[in-house]
Amino acid sequence: MKIIKHLSERNFLWLAITWTVFITVASLVSFSSVPKVKIIGNDKIVHFLFYLIFVILWGLAKKQSYFKIKYDLLIVSIAIVYGIIIEVLQGVLTVTRQADYYDALANSLGAFLGFVCLYCMKNKIFNKFF
Repeated sequence: MKIIKHLSERNFLWLAITWTVFITVASLVSFSSVPKVKIIGNDKIVHFLFYLIFVILWGLAKKQSYFKIKYDLLIVSIAIVYGIIIEVLQGVLTVTRQADYYDALANSLGAFLGFVCLYCMKNKIFNKFF
């Protein structure tokens, strides 16, 4: 938690923007030359974590005192819509990728858990347990 307190909103904003660009590139660019490792469900875990981190970074990019839960819910909504758009674009724009409902579900669940983590961080609920 000390690390979070030392980082400024500006740093979180840059991290959030960078993370969003990373998700976009990782989702739409073909990595056919990279060897693939097939582990069942591994893909869904990656989607889940991408959007969990997405929501946390965007939530930390703004001061808690300016925006309460409404801003965080807006971030979750944007993350879910963004994830769906990326899935549609994978089906439309790429040859090596396809749209997957379960990927969109994993994105949405990650965004929701990111909201829960963000809520706990901002309300210092984690401090009671750690």
